[in-house]
Amino acid sequence: MKISATLGGWESEQDIFKYNKSCGFDAVDLPLGDYFLDGQEFGDLSKVTDEMIKERFLGLKKLADEAGLEIGQTHSEFGGHPGSKTMEQIVQKQIACIKATHWLGCKYCVIHPYILPGRKYDLKVKEAFDITAEMYTQLIPALEEYDVYCCIENMFAGDLDHGHYCSTICSHAEEMVALCELLGDRFRICLDTGHAAVVGEDIVKMVYTCADKLAVLHCHDNDGVADLHTYPFSAQPTGYSFYYKPKRVDWYGFMKALEDINYQGTLNFEIGYIGPKALHRAGFEYLAAIGRYLSDYRDQYAKEKKDETVGK
Repeated sequence: MKISATLGGWESEQDIFKYNKSCGFDAVDLPLGDYFLDGQEFGDLSKVTDEMIKERFLGLKKLADEAGLEIGQTHSEFGGHPGSKTMEQIVQKQIACIKATHWLGCKYCVIHPYILPGRKYDLKVKEAFDITAEMYTQLIPALEEYDVYCCIENMFAGDLDHGHYCSTICSHAEEMVALCELLGDRFRICLDTGHAAVVGEDIVKMVYTCADKLAVLHCHDNDGVADLHTYPFSAQPTGYSFYYKPKRVDWYGFMKALEDINYQGTLNFEIGYIGPKALHRAGFEYLAAIGRYLSDYRDQYAKEKKDETVGK
């Protein structure tokens, strides 16, 4: 199983891919907002040509190839919250991200659903589903032309009245599966382990529900309360009481579930550098070691299943 992590840090563009590779990673999740849409050259997409996109991202692909690092997935610039952007502006950015993903030699682009204001718990379920489907539908021609799959990510919202996170559009696997079935073959799922935990979802059950629609992962840990994006096994549970027990990520059950559904993607971690800069390399190497440990656990589980089957 290939081990992957979100690309980031203070290294130069010439060195960042080599840095990830030297820390022990096989693949990378490229955040397009950092490397494309936030750049001054591409600030006004109305002035950006397809040739500019092609040149820019073929250049990045060359650097990744030279480092021996696979670009396993990308993450679009859109965060799911519409803010002051119109639907037309949101769609325009997503199409640019789809084109960029193609020129990076990648098949999967994670694009957040449209988080309609007020879509919390069981409120505005149909309205949010419909506007999200409308947004994704407008991406289908570009997805088909550039041979890219849009990966829908499970999300969370904030309940400001009660001071904690809560469910929103696509917090539940069933809703993501329903979107995929409605929208067609160009849509897959990205499961985020931390997002599942903070809304009280069981990530293991989510894997089984998504099944063959699961294409990519955002793996990270938290205490079941805050979206910490920290290393697996590192977050200590908080907030325990007689009335409330935060959901935790069952990493062993998660890896078994990935094997049971025959998941073929990378084991990708969405974790930034943590702590003083002097410790970043050690931390990133430790993250890669965690990835190998979990991958080996999956392999051992697969072997035991096979031996059990042969024994029958």
